[in-house]
Formats: sequence, structure tokens, C-alpha cells
Amino acid sequence: MTRGKYIVFEGPEGAGKTTQLHELVRRLHEANLPVRNLREPDSQSDLTARAIRHLTQDPHYPMNTKTEVLLYNAARSQSLSVIKESLNAGVNCIVDRNYLTTLAIQYYGRGDVPDYSAINSIISFAVGDMEPDLTIVLDAPVNVLRERLKKRLTGERFDKLDDAFLERVRAGYLWEAKQRGYPVVFATAPEEEVTKEIWNLVAKTLARRDKALPQKSSEPTAIKEIISSQSQKLDKNQIDEVYLTKDEDQITITEKGWDFLRSSVTNPESNVYGFNDRLSPVTIAAAMARLSRRGDDMRVTILDEFAGKAEKDSELLKRIITAYGDDSVQQLGGIHIVVENASNLLTKKLEWGRLASYLEQSTRYIYFDQKDKDGKYKYFVPKNLKPAIKRQFIADIDLIFDNYSKMVRQLTDYVRKNSDTPEKERDIAWKGATRAQACDAARHVLPVATKSTVGIYASGQAIESLIMHLTSDELLEASETGAKILEEARKVIPMYLERADKPERGGAMIAYRANTYASVRKFTADNIKAVHSSNFEEPINLIDYWPKNEMLLVADMLYEHSNLSLEEIQNEVNTWTYDKKAEAFKTYFGERLNRRQKPGRALEKAHYSWDIICDYGIFRDLQRHRMVDDLQWQFLTPRYGYEIPKLIEDAGLSDIFEECFDISLKLHSVLNDAGYALEAQYATLLGNKMRWKITYNAREAFHLHELRTTPQGHPGYRKLVRQMHEKLAEVHPLIAEGMIFVNSDEDPKLTRLAAERYTQYKLSKLKK
Repeated sequence: MTRGKYIVFEGPEGAGKTTQLHELVRRLHEANLPVRNLREPDSQSDLTARAIRHLTQDPHYPMNTKTEVLLYNAARSQSLSVIKESLNAGVNCIVDRNYLTTLAIQYYGRGDVPDYSAINSIISFAVGDMEPDLTIVLDAPVNVLRERLKKRLTGERFDKLDDAFLERVRAGYLWEAKQRGYPVVFATAPEEEVTKEIWNLVAKTLARRDKALPQKSSEPTAIKEIISSQSQKLDKNQIDEVYLTKDEDQITITEKGWDFLRSSVTNPESNVYGFNDRLSPVTIAAAMARLSRRGDDMRVTILDEFAGKAEKDSELLKRIITAYGDDSVQQLGGIHIVVENASNLLTKKLEWGRLASYLEQSTRYIYFDQKDKDGKYKYFVPKNLKPAIKRQFIADIDLIFDNYSKMVRQLTDYVRKNSDTPEKERDIAWKGATRAQACDAARHVLPVATKSTVGIYASGQAIESLIMHLTSDELLEASETGAKILEEARKVIPMYLERADKPERGGAMIAYRANTYASVRKFTADNIKAVHSSNFEEPINLIDYWPKNEMLLVADMLYEHSNLSLEEIQNEVNTWTYDKKAEAFKTYFGERLNRRQKPGRALEKAHYSWDIICDYGIFRDLQRHRMVDDLQWQFLTPRYGYEIPKLIEDAGLSDIFEECFDISLKLHSVLNDAGYALEAQYATLLGNKMRWKITYNAREAFHLHELRTTPQGHPGYRKLVRQMHEKLAEVHPLIAEGMIFVNSDEDPKLTRLAAERYTQYKLSKLKK
């Protein structure tokens, strides 16, 4: 077998290595040549190299240059064995970087390890006989490199250093290339020309049978001589950027400062501005934290304290955040986190916090009958179950999923067969609408163990709160997920999560929550009798509301338009007739043209507290409303019963539907009897009824009642929210009357079809 070729792309950051490397790989693929794209040290293929690379890139592990040299070459030794295996198998390896980066960064760039021969000895020991067949060094002037680096957001430790450093690194690459006989390709030419020059070099290497080893590099006498030999003399501004000048109390922004601002903020001169990608979210938050202690324009503060420093000095950001903002600064920076394969029990715990945004996979539009490559359905198995219990859990949940799979496909066929939509109108929108009808009915039998994906966007403070909430939870899936979120979030916003697991901060909070929860649960068990009953008079109870007389809100509606005290306004309003007060209500509500136009915040004073029994599927849809004052739910149980959807009965699937609930009930009992009360919740189904309570204000009622009765919604929660609205209308008729977009009569089949058609219409417009 012919040995593959080992081709390396080298050069400073911003020279275009990645672009040209990918183009070369594409060309080799087109030529039907075996090729592998790697990065050296190869963090994708070797676990040890990956672990070492994590250490070198994580600012939580400060290290001197000697340590970096040793670690990089340890990773290099590991990854080169991967490359060697591929080469021996006849695969051409196109590699991003090799040992030249170590020399350029640690020796030429940093300059704090002056022993050139020692570094080369370490490299030689790590590399052995694994010299490349071709090393191409890409080059560009520092001003070009810097401009390219501005246009991308990078997380590497070396990507955001000053121009003087980049000059030294570039000079190091050029010196080594000259000494070793490596070709240098100037990347300032048009991309096509650069690609052509590289392809000519590669074609010659691929055609060559013997391996031309590079010459050994001689030791340079001094960094200054290298830079001088390449005509890369540094002026004062390149060594020390001057963004501001200060004359007594007068601060003047230099031209360099204006250049920095133009690339960092959306408008350097306006009173209103945003931020571009040049500054990281953490740097922006730290600069905002300084607002409380500096009277300058914040752009001056950025130039004075952060420009050219913060992006490579995590300790600076840490000091700023701790000294000037503490908890409040955590609110200024956000992060996206995704949790895959979360059970439907965990999803509600993930979405517990008010001050975050969530999205999750819908059980209304996705079939859950597919199996993975291992032949398993998409559900979570608690790993702390004993082997015999786990086997029964898997067998029973598999049987429920088998039944779901039969039902959801048969329901889809039934709905489409019995549809009164003309054949010529049965388009993509119609298929989506009929599929949703089938999923709506079938989802009742999906177990709570069913897996989902949850996307979260939250501030640093909200993420920290979520982590503490999860890690204090008794459910193993929750506590382990909390630890994983902390680990991953620290890679993005480490400064915000410094104290999340410290004993005196996060540890104390986690212990407090866990201990308090356990104590209250024990107190409740000792003093409140536990009885489950499906014989309840009202599934929806308006337990409490305030004010008892909604007319008391009139004074609050008028308050901001008057110069009297609230009490004085109230006394005046008390003299009015009912009709005049009602007129004040109608005036305050205004002429609403759609449900998104909501009355003012005076309505936030009125509150409604509900105690509800409904199925878990309905709860999981309504639980996502963030602006509520009180939301708690009890352990999931099959003891409250379930309802059979009309579509299930019409399709003749009642027997198989009920069989799922029988299996669930028996499995729930087995888990409880075995001491797994927490884990027994996984065995319940989305159609099982549960008990929960919620309190929200009248302004939120406008949002919730009008949104959740729209015809496109699930029929289950539409019915429940309409009943809630009717009860609210009994105690506050004027407020209920103002909710003019609460829907009660549209055909959900037709409106869902209309919604699907509108979606298809918008997609068709985007394609034009």
C-alpha cells in the first residue's frame, strides 16, 4: 500500500489557513483520493490530546510558557500517532498547524523561554520521525491579520493579542520557513490565486515518491534581528496603542481610539449605541459594572480600562465584576444552553425559573415512534433502579411505546381518510394539520420518561440559580444535569459562575434548599394525611382573588395622570356611579385591535389563585408562562385518572389507549413499592391527571387567556383556560369583558389548517 502524504498548513492567526485547508480537502475528495482533515494537536481523535488541549485553552488553568511548551508537545506526541496510523493506511493527512506554532508563539512571540535549543530538543523528542512531506506557511502583514481577526469571534488563548506580539510571531514563522526551506505563500493575493499556488505545491508533493526532509533551523541571535531582517519594524503605536490622552481634567480620544470604537460599538458618537462582536459579552458586562463608579461616557471607560486588555486578561474581568457589580453584573451577560435527551420530568425542572427563555420539542408535531440505531425508543431510564426493576421498567415502557406507535399512525390515517377537505386542497399544510390532530390525541399515552430537547437562554444570574435549583433536587437526573450545565457554562462565562459551587456560596445555597425541602416534606407527611382520590367536584378552583371588588382598581388606572395621592383619588372615585367607573375601565382598556395590545400595569395589582387538576400534557404547555407569582406542582401519579379523547373513541382505539394506562398504573405501583417514589413519576403518562396551583395577575390573564384559547392550541388546554376565564368573569366581569380575544367558537381543525397554510405561504415568499 502506498503511504499517504502528510501536509501541514502553518502561519499566524488570520492568514487564511482554515479556508485554504478546507479547499484543498475538497479538491482531494473530488480527485477520489483518500484524505483526512486534522488539527495538530489533534483534539478530535485522541482522548489524551483532547484533555491536554482543554487544559491549555482554559483560562482557569494559569500556566507559564515552559509548562505550555511541555503540554503542547505531550499532546503532539499523542496526536502524531493518530496521523501516523492514517498515513500508513494510505490516507493523505491535511493538518492545521504543527510544531512551528510552538516555536512561533512560545519562543518568538512570548520570548520568556530564551533557550532555543531546549525547545527544539523537546519538539524533536515529541515528533521523532514524523516530519511533514510538505509544510506550507501562509503569511500576511499584521494589519491584515488584525482586520481578519476582528471579523470573527474566537475563543483561543492566542487569538486576541496585541500587534507587537503578532509581529514577533509572524517574524518567527518567516525565519523558520526560510531556515527549513518551507514554501511561503502570501495570503494577501486574491483567494483563487492563493488556492492555485497551494495546489501546485501539493500536486508536486503527491507525485513525489521520496520524502524530502526539511533542513535544520539555525538559532536566531535575537528577536529584534529577526523582525529587522523581515522589514517588520515596530513603531510606538504598534507596541503600545494610545487610545486616550489626558491633560489635567480633559480627556481626548485619539484617532486610534476612534478606530477602536468604530469597530466595537454601533455608533461612536450617538447617545444610544450597541456593541459589535469585537468585545465579548463578558467584557461589555464588566465595562457596564464600572458605570456605578465612573462619571465618564462609557466609551471612554472602555478605551481607558478595557481596550486591548480585557480580551486576554481574565483576571482583570474577574476583579471588575467582583469589585463593582457582584450579583447585578450577572444580569448583563447571557448564554445559550441546550439540554438534549431530557425526560419530560426534567424539562419542567429546567423551565422552573421565571427569568429565562425556553424552547422544547413539541409532542404535538413530532412522531415519537422512531427507534435509535440501538433499537431503543426515545425515553429516559433512571440509572439508579435495581436490575430487576430496571428490566421491568424497560419492558413496560417499550410496550407503551409500541401501542403509541400503532395509535399515532392509525390516527393519522383515520383523520386524513375522514377529512372533508377536497382532494385538490390536500397540500403540505393539510398534511401538517392532520398530523397535528393525530399527535394531539396520541400524546396522552406518551410516558413522562419520554425524552425531549430543551433550549435555554438566560443571564449569568439566572443560569447560576438554575444550577443551584437542579443540583439541590433529589431526582438524580436533575442533580446530574445541574452539574453538567455548570461545567459547560463555565467554558463560556466562567467569571459569572466562580462561586456557583463554592462551599460558602453555591454549596451553602444548595444545602439550604435540599435540607429545607426535605424538612418540609417530612413535616407535611407527619401532619397531613396523604389521600389520592379521583372523586373531585371541581377540576378548576379559583381559591382566592384580590380585590374582591374590581372597581377598587380604577384609582390605580388614573394614578399616573393625576397629581393627587392614591388615597385621595380613591376617595373621589368612591363618589362615582357604577357606569362612570365602568367607563374608566373601558377607557383604560382602549381600542384593542389584537391580543398583543394589552392594558397597562395597573392590572398587575389584581391577582387570581387557582388549584387545578388536569392532565400532565396540559400542565406542561401552561407551565411555560413565565410572568406568574406562584407555580407549584405535586408528585405525578396515575391516581387522579385520565380522559379518553373523542378522536380516540371515533377511531376505535379506546382499548389500546386504556391498555397503556393500565400498564402505567402497575409499573408506578411496582416502583413505589420498591422505594422509588421519585422515579415512579417517570412511569406516568402525559394523559394522567395531576394537581398543581398557580397565581397570576390580571394583566398576565389577558395574555394567558387570550393566547391559550386560540383555535390553533391543543383542545385540552383550550377547554381548561376557557373554564378559568368563565370563573374569572364571575368575580371580575369588567376585566373579563376586556379580554375580547378569548376565543370560544372556532373550529380547531380549520384554524390549524389556516395556520399551516400561512406558514407555507411565508416559506414560499422567502424562496423568491
